[in-house]
Amino acid sequence: MKYFPVHIKNILVPHAGGVLGDKALSYAMEIAKVSGATINILHAVEPLPSPPMTFPRKEYDKIQQEITHEENMLVKDIKGELQERVDHCRQKSININSIIVRGRPEDEIMKFSKKHHVDMIIMAKRRKIPGIRGMLKLGSVSRKILEISDKPVLILE
Repeated sequence: MKYFPVHIKNILVPHAGGVLGDKALSYAMEIAKVSGATINILHAVEPLPSPPMTFPRKEYDKIQQEITHEENMLVKDIKGELQERVDHCRQKSININSIIVRGRPEDEIMKFSKKHHVDMIIMAKRRKIPGIRGMLKLGSVSRKILEISDKPVLILE
C-alpha cells in the first residue's frame, strides 16, 4: 500500500448526477484506494414547492399528493443511479455508502458532514468558467460549502 500523508477515513461526495458528479467520485475513489477511506455519496432532493393555499382543500390535497408522488418517483430513480456507482466502487474493493436525503443541498451536506465526522468533501461545481473568475462564479451550493465547511473541500470543474 502506498503511503498517504493525511489520515482520511470518511470522504463525502455530494452528487447531483451526471458527468461532473462522477468526476468527483473518481477523485474520491483514487483517494480511498490509497487511504482506505469510506466514500459517502450523497444526493439531496430539494422538496418541490407546495401549491398555494388559495386552492380549495380537496384540490390542494390532490395537488400535494401528486407532488409527493413525483418526489417519490424521483427518489426511486436516484436510488437506481446511485446503486450503479456503489456497485462500481465495490467491484474495486472500495467501501461506499449511498445516501439520499430531502432538503436544501448545502444544508444536508453540512449536516451529514458534521454528524458522520467527514474528513474531506469532494464535489464538482456546475459552472465551467476557468481561473479566478471561475472561483468567483462558483455555484451557490459549492460556494456555500467552501465558505462554511471546517473540513478540506476539493471542488472540481
